[in-house]
Amino acid sequence: MTDKRRARRPAAFRAGDVKIEIEEPAFEEPLPAERRADALASGGAARAGRGLRWGSLLLAGLTGLAGLGLSLWLGTLVEDLFARQDWIGWLALALIGLVVFAAVMLVLRELWALMRLSRLGRLRQQAARAIAHDDKEAAAEVGGRLRSLYSHRPELDWGRARLAEHEADIMDAAERLTLAERELMRPLDVKARALVADTAKRVSVLTAVSPFALIDVAFVAQQNLTMLRRLAGLYGARPGTIGLMRLARMVVSHLVLTGGIAIGDDVLHQLIGHGVTAKLSARLGEGMVNGALTARIGIATIDVCRPLPFIEAERPRIRDIVAKLARG
Repeated sequence: MTDKRRARRPAAFRAGDVKIEIEEPAFEEPLPAERRADALASGGAARAGRGLRWGSLLLAGLTGLAGLGLSLWLGTLVEDLFARQDWIGWLALALIGLVVFAAVMLVLRELWALMRLSRLGRLRQQAARAIAHDDKEAAAEVGGRLRSLYSHRPELDWGRARLAEHEADIMDAAERLTLAERELMRPLDVKARALVADTAKRVSVLTAVSPFALIDVAFVAQQNLTMLRRLAGLYGARPGTIGLMRLARMVVSHLVLTGGIAIGDDVLHQLIGHGVTAKLSARLGEGMVNGALTARIGIATIDVCRPLPFIEAERPRIRDIVAKLARG
């Protein structure tokens, strides 16, 4: 630094004769909490998105090379077939067109399934915001979208009619969505609980009697994926193969966030008591643990796929399902 301050000599003075003025530093006006959180989130997202995603670039390059190679191979194949006989070449072109059409339809079906799965999540978030802010218009919109979502379900015709009849008489947003939950969600929740309980029972029984660990792993994976697909279809998602994989990832993320993955002997002791677990054999106890994990995955799937949050209805509890397994 070029400027040097002159050293001040010590001097005697009285405290009352000196007025000390402190210059306050100029600070910007603080942002509200919501705007500050949004700014932090946007800044973090911007920082996170700056780097190149080398894995995505690698996947895109490999996909492009594979598509280019397949196109050249098909072109060569068609030319060779035309060189042999014209009708064979035209037949090959027709078959290629059929394959392309089927692939496009599969992609469209998967995209539609992903959109329906995302629709359930948006409905649940919109309902939660409507309850938090007492937004009557948003609650009415959620009710209308729920009636449209289940318009093709004959078992919910009576519930849709009652919702349309009494919804206009309710002014409170939470009460309006409670009515929608009572009329539309309750029958689906009963079926969902029964589906989760039956799947957990099958998993616990088979893993308790099966002597092969590989069979146990394959059966548990197949049963859990089937349960995920049926629960999503019950609430209106209808996931395809890609949608099922995305749903499984969402369920695992939900389990990690809620801390519901670890279910071991200590949890079983708390759920069904020390006396019962002490009488269980090692294999039977393993079957109980697998059944409890399946039940936990089923409850997480209900949380992810249910288009409304639990307002008045009681959320399924793993304690009840494990108690049924223990009694069985």
